[in-house]
Parts: sequence; structure tokens; C-alpha cells
Amino acid sequence: MKCAYKLAYIGTNFSGSQVQPGRRTVEGELKAALASKGVIGDKAKIEFSGRTDAGVHALGQVIAFKPHNLKLTEPRIINSVLPDDMWVYARADVPDDFDPRRGAASRTYRYILYAPDVIERRIVTHSQLFLGTHDFTNFSSVEPNKNPVRTIKRISVTKRSDIYVIDIEADSFLWNMVRKIVTGLRLVGSNKRPAQWIGQMLKPEEHREGIPPALAVGLYLMKVDYPGVVFVEEDYSKGRAYQRILHSYEWQRTMAEVYGEFKDAMK
Repeated sequence: MKCAYKLAYIGTNFSGSQVQPGRRTVEGELKAALASKGVIGDKAKIEFSGRTDAGVHALGQVIAFKPHNLKLTEPRIINSVLPDDMWVYARADVPDDFDPRRGAASRTYRYILYAPDVIERRIVTHSQLFLGTHDFTNFSSVEPNKNPVRTIKRISVTKRSDIYVIDIEADSFLWNMVRKIVTGLRLVGSNKRPAQWIGQMLKPEEHREGIPPALAVGLYLMKVDYPGVVFVEEDYSKGRAYQRILHSYEWQRTMAEVYGEFKDAMK
């Protein structure tokens, strides 16, 4: 029997989720913490639902592994050895053949975009062009031998003052796919590209153009869905995480106002 968890982390100080020699990563911190508690062995394998790049966050990353001792698998016990910028808050018992990457029915990413120059009507309308199955060569950093065709099941854009919240659900994603879609929406939404440009970009056999990915800081893995897997959330772990986040939120919110006033003073 394996244990699966919903894992959250603030990606700012991580060089991505996968282990990299000499760098701080989510997987590296997780393995070291679990091994120190005796939950897993030093050579145990931790499976992830998907990778995240440096600076990218996660609220609903899913991990799975075989524990040495089931008594040590409660989220509060695991959190006691994790660093402050990552925590687990829900657990599920899954069979040995459960694969959090291959078994996922869909994944949803959210991007928080600060874009006061964007016209709401344009970004909302043109976002729907990405729905369905397309070749995302122009909207990804294409990896060798990777099929660039993906299916977007849902995309929504919601405005909050000068912030746009962009949610994208797909069967799977290519490297930098979400961040490049966000760049594309910003370019069209701010009238830096014509209305027909996204349609052209979705036909890479006819039109090829390189665009940079949006900043990593605004992206997080929101959730991963699995048929038949029921996660049980632990209120204690959620409460502790809430208090930790609240402190950081108050500090960051205050700093945003300070930066805003400095910006206005420099006009």
C-alpha cells in the first residue's frame, strides 16, 4: 500500500520540484525530511503528479510513496520535519500501482497576472481560442520527442482590479505551456498583437514565432484530479498552514502598498 498526499509549497526559494545536485528543490527537501523521521528509506522513490519549475508554486501537488511505518504517515507528523515553505494537508491510501503522474485525469494551473494595460474584453474573448486540442509548439518550450499536441478542457479569466486570474485545465501540459499562453493573452489583451494572431500561433506548421514565458512568480499548480481517489484533509495541518500564510500575507500586502507609494512618487 502507498500513501498519497496533497502537497503545497511556496516555490520562491526552490530551484524547481525535481532533485538537482547542489540546489534546493522540493523533492530534495521532502526526501531528506521523510528519511530523517524514518518514514522512508534513504533510497526510497517519491512520485510526483508533475514537475514545477524554479519559482513556481503548488497548492495541490500530489505525491505518493511507500512508507516504512504507517503510524508515521499522518500529515501533522510529516509537517513537523518539513521546512516552513512546504506542507502536506490531505492524505489518501492508494494501491501499489498508483502513479500520480500517469493516473491523473486532469491538472489545473492558475496564473495571477498583474496587467493594468490589458483590455478585459480582449483577454477574456481570446482566451477561449485555446480550448480544445491544438499543437502548442509556439506556446511551449518544446522538448525533444515530446508530442506538442495537448487538449485544454477549460480556461477562464477573471478580473480583480488590475489583476487577472487565469485558470487552465488540461489533460497534461508541456514545459512552459501555461506561462507562454499567459504571455500570448497579455500581448493580445494589450493590443500588441492583432486579433487573429493566436489562431496563427496555434498552426505552427504555417507560422512559427518565439515568445518568452510569463514570470514564474504568478504560477501555481492548483489541483490534480484522480478518478476514485478520496483525499482526507487534516484540519490541524490546514490550521497551522493558515497561520503561517496569514503572517506572510500581511507582510507582503504591506510591502505591496509601500512599493505602490514609491512607484507613484517616482512618476
